[in-house]
Amino acid sequence: MPEGLDAILAAAVLLLWGVPVVYFDLTRHRIPNFLTYSGMLAGLLIFLLFRRDQLTDFPVAFLIGFGVYYLCYMFGWIGGGDVKLMAMVGLLGGKRFLVEVMLYSAVVGGLIALGIALWLLIRSRSPRGATIPYGTAIVVGTYLVLFASPAGRFVP
Repeated sequence: MPEGLDAILAAAVLLLWGVPVVYFDLTRHRIPNFLTYSGMLAGLLIFLLFRRDQLTDFPVAFLIGFGVYYLCYMFGWIGGGDVKLMAMVGLLGGKRFLVEVMLYSAVVGGLIALGIALWLLIRSRSPRGATIPYGTAIVVGTYLVLFASPAGRFVP
């Protein structure tokens, strides 16, 4: 993602917003609206100032991120904060970035779920009904794409 000033600003928002998202997701099991909405506002400002000619990338990525994760929300698989967080990632990163974050987040989320299930089984508890901090998986997936993937291109 990073190439010009717009990409550096978008990456900075994703990096800075990730820490409080993980904190709230792990401690309160929710992602506050002020984090997702302010991140979306930052993404919208970056789009309006630098990316207006890319109408089929960033706004479409926002809609894809929101739409796919809203379906998961409707089935009760994730929370509303996760939906808004992925929409924010799409608006800031674009379509290619979003798809990679979705894939990395799914893997990280699966590993977190496996870890929680094993922990509960070791403690002689049923993992049935346990929740996972999927916002944390989204943040880790985002960081992995930013630093380890060609879609991120944050580190040469």
